[in-house]
Amino acid sequence: MRQANLNAGGTLQGRLPWRHLALNIISPSILTFALFLGLIFAVIIPAMKNNIVERKREMIRELTQVAWSELSGLHEQEKRGALTRPAAQQAAIARVQQLRFGDDGKDYFWICDMRPRMVMHPYRPDLDGQDLSEYSDPAGNDLFVEAVRLVRKTGDGYIEYVWQWKDDAQRVGPKLSYVKGFAPWGWIVGTGVYLEDVRAEINLVIRRVLQISVLISIVIGALLGFITKQGLDLERQRWRAAAALSESEEKYRSLVEGATEGILLVMQGRPVYANKTLLNLLGYTEEELAALPLDRILEPVAGTGATPERRARLLAKDGEAVNVLLADAPVTLGERSGQILFMKDAATRRKTEDALARLLAELQSMLPLATRSIKASAITMTSCGLDTPAGSAAAMMSQARSSAIVVKAADGEPVGIVTDQDLRNRVLAAGAGADLPVSRIMSAPLVRIAGHALLFEGALAMQERNIRHLLVVDENGAATGILTAAEILHGQRHALAMLLSEIKGARLPEALKESQAKLPVFVKALLESGARTEHITRIMSTVSEAILVRLIGLAEAELGAPPVPYTFLVMGSAARDEQTLATDQDNAIVYADVEPERDDEVRGYFLKLGTKVCDWLDQAGYHKCQGLTMASNPRWCQPLSKWKEYLTSYVTVASPQDLRDVNIVFDFRCAWGEAGHGAQLRKHLRELLEGGQPAFFFHLAQSTLQFKPPIGFFGNIQLEQTGKHPAAFNIKSAIVPLVNFARIYALRGHLAETNTLERLRRLRDEGALLPSSHDELVQAHAALTQIRLAHQAAQWSGGVEPDNYIDLRKLTALERSILKKVFADITVFQARLQTDFARTA
Repeated sequence: MRQANLNAGGTLQGRLPWRHLALNIISPSILTFALFLGLIFAVIIPAMKNNIVERKREMIRELTQVAWSELSGLHEQEKRGALTRPAAQQAAIARVQQLRFGDDGKDYFWICDMRPRMVMHPYRPDLDGQDLSEYSDPAGNDLFVEAVRLVRKTGDGYIEYVWQWKDDAQRVGPKLSYVKGFAPWGWIVGTGVYLEDVRAEINLVIRRVLQISVLISIVIGALLGFITKQGLDLERQRWRAAAALSESEEKYRSLVEGATEGILLVMQGRPVYANKTLLNLLGYTEEELAALPLDRILEPVAGTGATPERRARLLAKDGEAVNVLLADAPVTLGERSGQILFMKDAATRRKTEDALARLLAELQSMLPLATRSIKASAITMTSCGLDTPAGSAAAMMSQARSSAIVVKAADGEPVGIVTDQDLRNRVLAAGAGADLPVSRIMSAPLVRIAGHALLFEGALAMQERNIRHLLVVDENGAATGILTAAEILHGQRHALAMLLSEIKGARLPEALKESQAKLPVFVKALLESGARTEHITRIMSTVSEAILVRLIGLAEAELGAPPVPYTFLVMGSAARDEQTLATDQDNAIVYADVEPERDDEVRGYFLKLGTKVCDWLDQAGYHKCQGLTMASNPRWCQPLSKWKEYLTSYVTVASPQDLRDVNIVFDFRCAWGEAGHGAQLRKHLRELLEGGQPAFFFHLAQSTLQFKPPIGFFGNIQLEQTGKHPAAFNIKSAIVPLVNFARIYALRGHLAETNTLERLRRLRDEGALLPSSHDELVQAHAALTQIRLAHQAAQWSGGVEPDNYIDLRKLTALERSILKKVFADITVFQARLQTDFARTA
């Protein structure tokens, strides 16, 4: 019946009202279009022409005033007696003769007197000193006589004439000049612009206006077509409704067929449709399934309607029972009612739930270690001299209840360690006497770790070196205590250590994608536990570096041993230990210099290595750098000598834009390979900067000052209105000035640190930064990073790829207030950069 009605109404009754459409829709659109074109050609273009000419006239008037001011200044010196008139006039001629302007730097000034006689012309020295009373241009204009007449009458004004084209004696062209008299010396100074340049600029503007007009015309034409089409569509709505219904049914069928869960449509107790997933699970064809009652394929389940998931059993064709999770929803087709059953394989679901539960349990167990620094732990240190007898050392250890004692040289520098194991193996088991000096049994050299490192990093260091004690040192390298395996014993079992161990043992690049995918869960748990942002970003950087190192190992296994020593550098946020969930690759390769005949072979190997590693990193979830700052790019895969050339050029000849593009190069760290290459580069950079290099710091400051905090006149946050993320602001761009601020002062102070917060701490400790300024910068960095990480974690939870674009509507009032305060602080610190560097070139 429904189909019959549809077909009966399928004929278009009557003719389309073309006259109505023409009078009410098409004609007004065409009239609007004509008025628009008339406005462009009759009003806008002539106004633009006049504006350009007036702007040029104003420009040469202002420029002539500049040259006139030079004469006035020297005349003042003449009046004070500092210069004689001839000396003052010669100085004026020399200064004005050197003045140039214009895009090519060839536009000039000239001077004549009131006779008229040429005083100075930079491109026509043959006229200098000549009487110009009879001089006329190719068009017959007595231009200099006219200039004298104009100055005598009004003091200044404009003249048009034909003159030599700048410094090209073979070419002439029409010119508009402004002249102004200098009464004390009876001189006239003038300059001008060539009318061909003015016409060229006018033609350029007209072309642009016409291009815009064409685009607008296209839009208007498209709008007219759209309106006409809408009118026609009203008459064809019934056909389109039928087509849309058919298309909707096809899309729904595709969606159902592509679902990973089984779907069964049951009408009046019998199956009428099943998707491919369910058919494959049961082993029936559609025809076979339609002939069966529901209880032959599904064990009866009490309850109907839209209820939560419950367990049921499917009976396959081969007699096997499959446990499923069942959910159902009522459906009505015409006058018939039925159910849609949704079925998931219970075994697969249980595996997923168990894996998630294990991961969450691991995360909860490791949170204290992942967020706790070593210096916050209970670490102590017992020490003795090199000549201390083993028995005395053992007594000191027993009294201090310590499992180890640090052995110091005469100058107090720690040189070794004696542990319980050393005493057992090297004294008791060896039958040595208790008077044996500890220098004979100590373990050396000592393995050191910074006090601000996290406990999980200590666990990792012990695991990699198969030791049980680490010497803890402060920022100045002074020993502060011993970290023992007992303190972090359960660190060997927590989730992060297991994740790093899993990465280290990966045999295929594909396995590392699964490891990287665990990071967002981990980050979200850390954020919810109140962990400090610097700890979270350091953990993410540690994981990414572990993945990088493993991929390098896999690539070397495929390509063979490297032909020469090399180092794989990480740069940018990875080198600063400041990675987030929205990060890309910034890396490079530095290899040892070789003979010219081996250069192609060695470069070829490392380019292959870099390409493999970067491709694998991309597959693992670390996107390729849009600026191609990667080891797969030949520019960033170079021998050590070339890298030194890079640094030299960046420091000595780079522009602000160059430094803006490559400033991440100044944050580099050796992730794998020959650490000496990185040390040599840092030494070379330090030597380059020891001379001060004011131009380098000026350009580096300028690249930082290009960022303008998005604060409006009334203190409101200004959002991006164009691009892929309108009505949002880029929080990464807001953090960059803080990073750049720390970098520029660290480079000036020759600091080796790359982490932004560590740089700020060193600057504070060395007096380059006030404690109050340090605290404000650290708080600003932490606040922005906290908002950034929380935003990215929320995106990940919602199934959206993390990015750096913040929607202000999703921030709390407190967070918006914090952002305004941070942006205000950034403006203050940029003002300090302006004072310290941007005016010192």
